[in-house]
Amino acid sequence: MAPEGSNKTPVITASPLSAVTDTLPDTSRYCVHIRDLMITMLIGVHDHERREKQRVRLNLDIEFDYPADGFCENYDRVYCYETLVTAIKTESARGHIILVESLAERVAALALQPAQSRHVTVKVEKLDAIDGCQSVGITLHRSRR
Repeated sequence: MAPEGSNKTPVITASPLSAVTDTLPDTSRYCVHIRDLMITMLIGVHDHERREKQRVRLNLDIEFDYPADGFCENYDRVYCYETLVTAIKTESARGHIILVESLAERVAALALQPAQSRHVTVKVEKLDAIDGCQSVGITLHRSRR
């Protein structure tokens, strides 16, 4: 609060990061979200799904170890979700995938490649597979051992 009679706006300074991190357990984590990634690809068990591409929606939550002394405005300390999105698009373009479960496994493996990743949840939905359904699909949870 500004001293009485002062016209100056009070300045609020951030607490040192150590004041926050000293209270956190060693298991601190942060989560990266990728929402509604839309891919058109060949996927499915039926003959027509081997010939006709269909829309697939992916959603991911990837849990990472929180850096010991914080992010510190350092890009090298954070996970690049753009890199993962590019890898997912590349994987999906490699050719026909029979099962949505297989696609989810491949995406989970890509997400768990960085050493600081701990857990991933991958939701894969085919949007045009069954008339009358908005989507059909699966959710896969994978953790680093």
